[in-house]
Amino acid sequence: MLAGLPYELAGLFYYGLFVMMGRKRHAAKYSNRSRYLVLLAAIAMVGSVPFRYAGSSLGVAAMFALAALAFGSTLVDAYAARRR
Repeated sequence: MLAGLPYELAGLFYYGLFVMMGRKRHAAKYSNRSRYLVLLAAIAMVGSVPFRYAGSSLGVAAMFALAALAFGSTLVDAYAARRR
C-alpha cells in the first residue's frame, strides 16, 4: 500500500465537497462541470489504492492535475456566484 492513505483521505474530502455541492442551498452556485470534475477526482483518488496507480509518477501527476482542475473549477464557480 504505497502511500495510499493520503489519497484515500483526499478522495473522501472531494466526495464530501461533491455532497455539499448537491445540497439545495449550494446547488445554484456550482455548475455541472464542477460537480462532474469533483466526483471524477474523488473516484480517481479513492481508486488509487486498489488499482495501484499511486505508485507511478504518471498516475500521481494525473490525480493531482484532475484534483487541481476540479478545485479550480469550484473556485471559479464560487467566485462567480459571489459576484451576482
